[in-house]
This record gives sequence, structure tokens and C-alpha cells, in this order.
Amino acid sequence: MKPVTGIALAFVGLASLVAPAQSAENLVEVQLTDRLDDARGYCLDIAGGQGKNAPLDKGLQAHTCYNYTGGILEDQGFDEELIGKGEFRIPYFDVCMTVPSVEAGAPIVLNQCAGTATQKFTLNENGQLVAQADPQLCVTVSSTEKREGRGGSPVHVMRPLSLQPCEETSKSYQTWNLFEL
Repeated sequence: MKPVTGIALAFVGLASLVAPAQSAENLVEVQLTDRLDDARGYCLDIAGGQGKNAPLDKGLQAHTCYNYTGGILEDQGFDEELIGKGEFRIPYFDVCMTVPSVEAGAPIVLNQCAGTATQKFTLNENGQLVAQADPQLCVTVSSTEKREGRGGSPVHVMRPLSLQPCEETSKSYQTWNLFEL
């Protein structure tokens, strides 16, 4: 038997970095229940790019869901099992939904998963996606800001996300469900 060389070990290590961290069967989209102005609906999505090329430094946004294509793209796929444990992890990139601070107006960003209070969320029985550190704050889609993307037919639509007080009057922008293929 030949010994494993440093080059072979480097290749194995590199291959593990580029391979998806989760099988597609555990992936779900986190979808806004109200489709608002896009019949395809809005899903949590990495801002600034699509699929494998999505940049991680721009955080999350609400974006036209891609499930109409017959698949869940890398930048919209969350680990369903971990969601039940309060962690909204995107396995392909191994990052978690995070807020810089648990306060109204905080943007929804991405960071390496560390299990901190700023990374713990619950999809409650009302469909609200709340910060565990303050269950009165919901992940909220902007009701006023939106922009069109460069692709899709019809064109894809994006809206910013932030933590906002959970309110009945904002229900259309704060109620979520999980969608699996």
C-alpha cells in the first residue's frame, strides 16, 4: 500500500471545501406566506448574486423564489432539521442567518455559524420568524423598498429584510413557511 502524500491530502481537503455541505433532500426554502406582488413568492436569499456565486458579505434579502425552476438553488436552500433547532443555516456556504444586534431595524446578515444569541431564531406557530433573544422582533420584508433584478421572466424582484416589532398590521411581511420540493 502506498502512503498518502501531502498532495493527496491537500486534494482531499480542497474537495471537501467545494462539495456541498448538505444533501439536497434536507433543503427547504424559507418562503414569505403572502406572495405580495410576485406570483412566484419571496424567499430568504443571499443578496447580490445567484446560486454558487452568491457573495456572503451582502447579507440576506427577500427575493423571488426559485422553486418554479424545479430546484432549490444554493443561495436559497436552508437545512430543515437545523431550523427546528433554531439555526437558519445555508449548508452550501456553511453560514447562518445573523443579526448584528437584537434590536428593531437590525439588518439580516450572514456569518459563520457559532450558535450565538444573534443567530438563534424560531419559526413560531403563527409563522413569524422571531429572534429567540427577543420574540417580539420578527424577520420582516420591507413593505416600501423593492427593486427588480437583471434576470428571470418575468423579472425577479428583491426586497430588503430587517428585524422589526411583530405586529398584526405587518402580518403580510412577517409570516413565513418552509417549502420543500
